[in-house]
Amino acid sequence: MHRMMTTFAILCALILALAAGGSFATPTDYFRVTVIVDMTTDPVSREQAEAVLALANEKMIALTGFGLQLHDFVEDYSGGSIASIAENYMQRASSLPNGILIFSVGDDDRARINRAYARQIPAPDGFRNTFVSPYLGDGHMYIAILQFNYLYAACGYAGTDTIQSPVSSGGECPGGDGQVCAAWEGLQVCPVALPVLEGHTPVDLASGVVIHEFMHGFGAKGAGNHYTSAACHETMGWKPDHFVLDEAEYYNDFCPNVYDIFRDSYRP
Repeated sequence: MHRMMTTFAILCALILALAAGGSFATPTDYFRVTVIVDMTTDPVSREQAEAVLALANEKMIALTGFGLQLHDFVEDYSGGSIASIAENYMQRASSLPNGILIFSVGDDDRARINRAYARQIPAPDGFRNTFVSPYLGDGHMYIAILQFNYLYAACGYAGTDTIQSPVSSGGECPGGDGQVCAAWEGLQVCPVALPVLEGHTPVDLASGVVIHEFMHGFGAKGAGNHYTSAACHETMGWKPDHFVLDEAEYYNDFCPNVYDIFRDSYRP
């Protein structure tokens, strides 16, 4: 699957991924998360999953006053769809979380292509989510699908998951083919992306993405909830050309008002 990205697309992906950190405080309560690893497409260890959630927790507390807490960790070998993986877990779990994070390439390679995406599906009868989206009610499960082993700004892969060449080809990188790929965390990346990626790891890159995808359940505008969208600019009263990199990173490339909606959604 090709991962050809424009300079702007690479920047947006990295903004979303690099939004980790923030001050730590005692949370009001926790948004409890079950991690399910699709072992057939994106194997992730419990230690890696816990590290991702730990960073996301700190960021989430700074943004909303609520933390993220690991509720359960499950390895899934079924090879099923995202819906079937989530539904099978919900049917057999003795207690349910507020959300489910599934490490997987997703249905139809959607997370492999786009890094991550979100879904919200009806939970079993009798379940009441304590975080109540004004657009969904209290009977839904929030799901974030994320490929942990994602190839950021892939260079020299020729549309595959393994290195094929030391130089870019097939329009992989902005600036044309034949560029010498840069090394990062055992991977090859487009040279333009290296200055942004240096000093980061796959763990902290994933942490902001987790928050971003869970927030989609609390916004009504889909892609219009993104920081860079025209809808967000209108909601926030920003000028059309408003863009502050540090601000975009802090909010995980998401419109700031949605964090207020999430905070107000808590119904213990």
